Amino acid sequence: MRDFFYPKSVAVIGVSPRENNLARQIVRNLVEFDFQGIYYLVGPKGGVQFGRRIYRSVVDIPDRIDLAVILTPAATVPAIMEELGEKGVKRAIIETAGFTEKGEDGAAIAAEVIRVAKKNDIRFIGPNCIGVINRHNGLAVPFTYMKNVYRKGGVTIISQSGGVGISYLNELASESIGLNCFASVGNKMNVDENDLLEHFIEEENTEIICMYLEAISDGKRLMDIARRSKKPILLHKSNTGELGKRIAASHTASLSGDDDITDAALKQCGIARFYEPEQLVNYLKALPLPSIKGNRLGVISRSGGHAVIAADECEQQGFSLAPFDEQFIKEIESNFRASVIKLSNPLDLGDLFDMEVYDNIITRTLKEPNVDGVVFLHTYLSQTEGDASRQLINGVMHKAKEIGKPLTVYVATDHSEIAALKHDLEFPVFTDVEDAIRSIAMVRDFRERESMVETPPTIEMELDHERARAIIDSCKEKDRDPLLDEALEIFEAYGLPTLPSGYAQTEDEAVELAEKHGYPVVLKIIAPEVSHKSDLGGVQINLKSERGVRKAWNEMYDSILRSVPNAHIEGMMVQPMAKGGAEMILGGKKDRLFGPALMVGIGGVYVEVFRNVSIRVVPFSRDEACQMVDDLVISPILRGVRGQTPYDVNAFVDCIMRASRLMLDFPEILEFDANPIRVRPDGKGCVALDARIVLERT
Repeated sequence: MRDFFYPKSVAVIGVSPRENNLARQIVRNLVEFDFQGIYYLVGPKGGVQFGRRIYRSVVDIPDRIDLAVILTPAATVPAIMEELGEKGVKRAIIETAGFTEKGEDGAAIAAEVIRVAKKNDIRFIGPNCIGVINRHNGLAVPFTYMKNVYRKGGVTIISQSGGVGISYLNELASESIGLNCFASVGNKMNVDENDLLEHFIEEENTEIICMYLEAISDGKRLMDIARRSKKPILLHKSNTGELGKRIAASHTASLSGDDDITDAALKQCGIARFYEPEQLVNYLKALPLPSIKGNRLGVISRSGGHAVIAADECEQQGFSLAPFDEQFIKEIESNFRASVIKLSNPLDLGDLFDMEVYDNIITRTLKEPNVDGVVFLHTYLSQTEGDASRQLINGVMHKAKEIGKPLTVYVATDHSEIAALKHDLEFPVFTDVEDAIRSIAMVRDFRERESMVETPPTIEMELDHERARAIIDSCKEKDRDPLLDEALEIFEAYGLPTLPSGYAQTEDEAVELAEKHGYPVVLKIIAPEVSHKSDLGGVQINLKSERGVRKAWNEMYDSILRSVPNAHIEGMMVQPMAKGGAEMILGGKKDRLFGPALMVGIGGVYVEVFRNVSIRVVPFSRDEACQMVDDLVISPILRGVRGQTPYDVNAFVDCIMRASRLMLDFPEILEFDANPIRVRPDGKGCVALDARIVLERT
């Protein structure tokens, strides 16, 4: 991947003397950014442009070419790729559009480009992209003419959309945040975001990686790369439609859409997701600051109103305001002209007008052992205090870096002064009080999550794989999903506890099983066409006599056949009535991007009413499974709130781990759920009362 960003020679293919020729803009950008290599112009009609010869073919260039940038009609690209192979060019950027996004004809051209590239061992970025930029060597090949207004720095941008990528570049320029590299990947026919990400987590000039993606090429690979990264990765993932709901044969499918699983996967591997440019800018401003090691802030404000706003936002973001030493407060008050303000944290310094005293107060606050970070809110008039304020801000930011604590600075002044600050200072300034505090919170939360990211260990457990395999293979041969009794047996094989139950094909058999298990009992219909049995009258509970069982049998038959006339009723499951405990749901779903994922939540008949779930991509550690439970609003009740008896969370976590192993061992499972799982009081275990498994079938 490095060869895409550090070529010594570049051929721009598609140049012509026409005024509206876009390839000419690529050449102009190489000049504007002062490319530190050699570039050649190529176009089928030849001629001269920018005082340089236009070669009719890349083969005619007498020198070695490291990188070719192609902007010609799509139909011409396969032949050009053949010429690159003849010339020995191994890297290309295809900016041309008109491939898979243009229907069958474009797809045929795309297939030919892939074939030729593979034959000639050429790696390429694109097509349908705007190219790359390397701010450190002046490589800049977008086909839109750009001014070199970007400070050299450590932010690298990978964007599937050229337009969105340009908007991020604009944000960097307006905030004077340093750029390292930019890559627009377009259709990702050869090089994708994972290839580039893997390069940039090791590349020496990259400090932060920002990505915009409409589609993720390989979710598992993305997670593996991100887990290895020591650099922050920020991602805006759009195109969040929940395509996975088209299956919806289980509660799991309706409760966890594609984007829910994407969100869980990104958190698991330490990628920070953002949705708006403001969030991105706040991350980019705050991430280079020293990490915050605690949760106690010191707020110093020149305005009482801003101090109140800051205190409110600190509370919103879960920060505490560090108490200041009484002697420290007295030292500050000695500088006041009048004792009209009672000092605390936030410090309201509205009666102070000495920048040197501000410097001393901020520095002293940074050094306080009970202060983990500082927010400085500075209101000033640029005409009278501009120079002194700039000197103050620059000075305290350097000191904060030396001390090793984060300091964010909010400024309220005129627009031209703010623009000058952003341009001249190497440190960020904020123009919104909430953003100055929110940015520290974002980085705090990101770093906490990042520190927990680990490669999941392989956990050994006793299970009967062959028993489960035999049932699943039998169902696949019959081209159907497991029935209720079969699904419960698969759970049993993997150590998920279930109730003793029996399968009745006649009314008399149901009565015999009920008497064997002991009243009261539950009857559940078994039919391949009936997924959500309760909704259609396919479950009756608390049956206390033979008469009740017989009545329920006939009522359930009639109810199901009225609702699903073509239902093939195999029989009924008879189970003893389970009482007590908390009803939970445990479900799994095979995601098209990240593979198997597990979901836990509040279960029972209200599962889709409360819709409170926690999701993780498999595999994960037992600690992560515990965190899944703790993420739920019901967690305090499960853990035993206000002295109440806790539920057996450990047993439930064990079920989660066994279910995750089931998903890993049987990739043909598209969905499953156990709803409800009744979690009993601590030490009493838990039991799955119902099971549903959906298989991937031809």
